[in-house]
Amino acid sequence: MIIKIPYVLFKTRTGEYGLDAYFSLNVERVERRATLLRKAEEIKLAPQKPSTALLDGKDVEKYLHWLFTRLYELSGERMKERTKHMRRWNVLRLIGIPTGHQRHVDRDEELARKNREALLALTLVRAVLGVKKPGDFERAGIKFEGYGVFELKVEGKEVNDPVYRELFRVDPIAGMALSWLKIKEIRG
Repeated sequence: MIIKIPYVLFKTRTGEYGLDAYFSLNVERVERRATLLRKAEEIKLAPQKPSTALLDGKDVEKYLHWLFTRLYELSGERMKERTKHMRRWNVLRLIGIPTGHQRHVDRDEELARKNREALLALTLVRAVLGVKKPGDFERAGIKFEGYGVFELKVEGKEVNDPVYRELFRVDPIAGMALSWLKIKEIRG
């Protein structure tokens, strides 16, 4: 089955891109929204706004500003949380209070994974916008270009695009949203 995913197309100083206008509002964690940005040449132009688009073209600049700012804050918060945990654990370990070594290692691995995910998402959005910090956002020069659709081939649990395949594997909300999009495609 071919599913047409709506995209909002925009241009920045670094090139032309598309932002998923359906799944970007249907994911569990903010960090995963950055993976739904892609080069515009992979997207077919649409003459008008697709009926399944949840994000409007006039809101793309505001949405990208919110996403960039949130990822910028989140990457710092995750690092602070991880260092706080490590400091506390080291103090307890040094004064000889047993607190469960493996439990702390598991917690640190989880915090490290979340921190990496936030940093990678921030790096991706920085590359698209061509800015380093939220104060420079105006220099990105975001310009709405129109709408498009990305054709995703789904057969059972197999998805032809690696980004969406991984998204559906790790994000239950995106998986449910895919089911709703399939129903909308069938109904026409």
